[in-house]
Amino acid sequence: MLTRSLTAALMALAVMTVGAGAEPKAPTEEENTDVLFAKSFVGTFYQGDLELDGWADLGGGLVAPPIFIRQYQRETDGTILVLTSREITKATKEVPARLEVTDALIVPPPEGGVEFTISCVKGKDEMLRFLGLAKGREDREWWTDVRRAWEIVLETGTIQPTKTKGVRCQAISD
Repeated sequence: MLTRSLTAALMALAVMTVGAGAEPKAPTEEENTDVLFAKSFVGTFYQGDLELDGWADLGGGLVAPPIFIRQYQRETDGTILVLTSREITKATKEVPARLEVTDALIVPPPEGGVEFTISCVKGKDEMLRFLGLAKGREDREWWTDVRRAWEIVLETGTIQPTKTKGVRCQAISD
C-alpha cells in the first residue's frame, strides 16, 4: 500500500515536472498567417477610414498626438486586429488627415468571459494607451482581472506586451 502511494506520488511529480518544463506551444499555421496579415499593414499610408474586407470596424481614436488606434474584429471567427497609426499630415476642411500604420496586433477570439479592450490604463497614468484581455462584472466601471496587457509606446506608435500588474480596463457592456 505504501509502495503504491509512493509510486503514485512519484508519477504525479514526474507529470508536473514534465508539464512545468514543457516547451511553449508553437503557433499554428493559421496564427502565423494572421500575424503576417496584421504586420503587412505596417508602413501603409491612408486617408480617412481604413476599411478591411471581412473585418468589422469596432472604432478607435486619438491616443495622444500624433498616435491613433483602430480596432477591428474578423466577422468569421471574432479574431481581433488592432492597428496604431501616426498622423503624417493634419486634416483640412477639404482633405482628411494622412496616416501611416506604425504597428499591428492580432489577438485570437477571447474565451471564458474574457473581453479584449483598447480602453485600459496603468497605475496613476490615466491615458488610455494600454490594451488588455480582461474580465469583470458589468456593474463595475473598471475591470482589474487583466489576463494579458499591451502598451502603446507614444514615441513610436508600436504595441508592446507589458505586465498586467496595475492595469485596469474600462468595463465592456453589451
